[in-house]
Amino acid sequence: MSIVLENALLVDLDPPRVIEGGIRIADGVIAKMGDEVTCQPGDKAIDCDGAVVLPGLVNGHTHLYSALAAGMPSPPKSPRNFHEILQYVWWRLDRALDPASVAMSARIGAIDALHCGTTTLIDHHASPEAIDGSLDEIEKGLASAGVRGVLCYETTDRNGLAGRDAGLAENRRYLAKCRTRADHRFAALVGAHASFTCGDETMEALAALATEFNTGVHIHVAEDPIDEELCRREHGIALIDRLDRFGMLRPQTVFGHGTHLDADAIARVNKAGLAIGHNTRSNMNNAVGYAPIGRFQCPVQLGTDGIGADMIAEAQTAWFKSCDGHAGIAPNDVLAMMANSARRASAALGTKLGVLQPGAAADIVITDYVPATPLHSGNVGGHLLFALGSRHVRHVFVGGEWALRERVVVAIDEMETRARATAIAQDVWKRMENFA
Repeated sequence: MSIVLENALLVDLDPPRVIEGGIRIADGVIAKMGDEVTCQPGDKAIDCDGAVVLPGLVNGHTHLYSALAAGMPSPPKSPRNFHEILQYVWWRLDRALDPASVAMSARIGAIDALHCGTTTLIDHHASPEAIDGSLDEIEKGLASAGVRGVLCYETTDRNGLAGRDAGLAENRRYLAKCRTRADHRFAALVGAHASFTCGDETMEALAALATEFNTGVHIHVAEDPIDEELCRREHGIALIDRLDRFGMLRPQTVFGHGTHLDADAIARVNKAGLAIGHNTRSNMNNAVGYAPIGRFQCPVQLGTDGIGADMIAEAQTAWFKSCDGHAGIAPNDVLAMMANSARRASAALGTKLGVLQPGAAADIVITDYVPATPLHSGNVGGHLLFALGSRHVRHVFVGGEWALRERVVVAIDEMETRARATAIAQDVWKRMENFA
């Protein structure tokens, strides 16, 4: 049986375009779209009531393990800088995670993503006390709600060589698992925290994994000046030189943030064609500054860095922040960042995401947003940045299957899950007291 979406305002982001008509979904993909799509005997018809229909959105850089962080106790010391924010907040949280809380974080993150029209997450995970099998726990959590994922484990030296080796092993195990699968639901990258927490031996091992599996490295880069400062102090070279030395300037790589890359580094990143994960709200929250996205010619993909999965809210903040004394981007550049996230996930998963076109995966968001002003290919950015919001998300399909129906998650009991998550979060917060 095919599903036919009728009476829709089809809004694509890559490139921006608007078509009135319908979509036929068959075998998990978009079989046909446009004004010639009609319902045939045996089809299941869904009337979209003239509202906007979007492709499923992709979060280009996130940390699902932070899904249980909202409202957590204040740190034992008040952080004075970014390094202390990591030490007193996030590194205490990740050490308090166990397999149950890792899985629940992903499950809650997936639920929240669906309510925002986000169907794929490029995640960067850390749980130093529960490394082995942690990526499987994340996969289970996402799969329980029907969401796709591109996963990695955050390898680092900060928890000792045994922790470093376990992180490398978890990346290798999951890379091998994903290499042979063909379901287009989950894929792997090589994960690393940041250059300043990885010694040369670790960087060599990360580069070797990326070469062996022909993939990229997902790593934080220049989120704060400390990354550059410690690199020069401890290794005697610039950060970009060290990353280049270990073969990380490759097209499949994702550099999270890139907030403090200098002109030479930006030129080399542009030449390499790797992706920059832009996370405006997180950068503002951590007071690390504004990434010079107007100077990047390489793909810039939009992410939340763990502040939920609302990609429309992230796009709006990215736009408003760019206007706050920063020049160089237009509304369509923000749409391009959203499209770049989908392109990166498409390459990893081996299926076309983030577009409404025949042959693309049927990851589709049906909203109740009926524009009160003209909507056409030339002003899609204006509607997304100033009117359309996640509050308008009504239905979500992933791979042609219902994931959210009338704002209710289909595969799992959301209220029961949230109740269990509350108890698990309390346990995590209690364990955090052990890590001063």
